Amino acid sequence: MNSTDASTFADCGFEGPEKKLEIEFRASRAGEVVTDGLRIITQDEWSDILTLAKCSILNKTSNDFFDAYVLSESSLFVYPTKIMIKTCGTTTLLNTLSRIMELAKRCHLEMDYIFYSRKNYNFPQRQAFPHFDFKHEVDFLKRTFPKGQAYILGDVTGDHWHLFVADYSGHHGNGQTLEIMMSELDPQKMAQFYKTESFVSAKHTTETSGIGNLIPGTTIDEFQFEPCGYSMNGLKEGSYSTIHITPEPHCCYVSFDTNFPQASYTALVQRVVEVFRPGKFQVALLLDRQSEASKSVKTFDTRFSYFYGMKQKQKVKLPGNKSFVRFYSFEKVYNSNEKGA
Repeated sequence: MNSTDASTFADCGFEGPEKKLEIEFRASRAGEVVTDGLRIITQDEWSDILTLAKCSILNKTSNDFFDAYVLSESSLFVYPTKIMIKTCGTTTLLNTLSRIMELAKRCHLEMDYIFYSRKNYNFPQRQAFPHFDFKHEVDFLKRTFPKGQAYILGDVTGDHWHLFVADYSGHHGNGQTLEIMMSELDPQKMAQFYKTESFVSAKHTTETSGIGNLIPGTTIDEFQFEPCGYSMNGLKEGSYSTIHITPEPHCCYVSFDTNFPQASYTALVQRVVEVFRPGKFQVALLLDRQSEASKSVKTFDTRFSYFYGMKQKQKVKLPGNKSFVRFYSFEKVYNSNEKGA
């Protein structure tokens, strides 16, 4: 995504796959209604916290529901009682955890639910503590959340997904999140995300690439990096969407992430895949039991197969009362003419 560090990664490439940390909170005082909550934390304070992760704020957009920050390495979303941070490259995301918990306490909030996830790294040897490997990350998280549980989904010799979950809520939820992790991307599609002589603006890239049409009615805050790379945050009422693009051929990667509620995500996944045309991709659906998509998730299983073959499908019930995950791996089905091209 962020190619401003291109010289640092010249020997191998930029690490596109992100680390993702999502924490939900509740009022620490019984019966108290949270209004502003975490949104009272200033941009300067968030900037200080993000230095611990080795990234910085580039843009900010807000609506009535949440604040969205485009970062030098991915995104930050702040709701009154929830925070979601994604950081790519060699960022040290988990180093922000203790400061976030301190600020939540200052806002009279206590932890309800935590979710940490990431795809396997392309260049694991470049990571810093505590992100050397998943065992180190889990050990680090368990110091604060001892009841948490860890999972690895997918082919451990290929593309796979790590997650750590700790549920202190004691209640069912209705949230749902879709993540799409794409690689082996179409070079012509990726060419749009370079700052060449024909570059107009990041807004123009959003419009011409088809990104602006993925979730109609979304307010988009985008940033195009020098010499290449692209990030965007989308805001639609209480739902976010975010895309991060590393277009270089030797390390190309695109992620799409949203909590926009849908009865079925099949059509949205198809639109995303058409915009980027990956050779392979993984889909992770995190669904609370009362969510719309949890009632029709099997439709996604059977309908989404156009041009792609499903290589793997897994379902995991997460601890506590809230959620389960469905994880899928897809690869493009080439015909004989394409293979010989």
